[in-house]
Amino acid sequence: MTDPWERPGHGPSDPEGYLVEQTPDGYRWTCRADGRTAGPFASRDDAVMDAEADRAD
Repeated sequence: MTDPWERPGHGPSDPEGYLVEQTPDGYRWTCRADGRTAGPFASRDDAVMDAEADRAD
């Protein structure tokens, strides 16, 4: 796995291919490949876990 800080546009906990961001309602993820989104989630960790599960599908 590459160092997350070396992947432009990714935060330290963003799964590969996903953008996790804070919104007024909480956190959400966006799939970079097709633009799908999910959320809001109560925490960044919850959004990251859901994005990782989505990636595994």
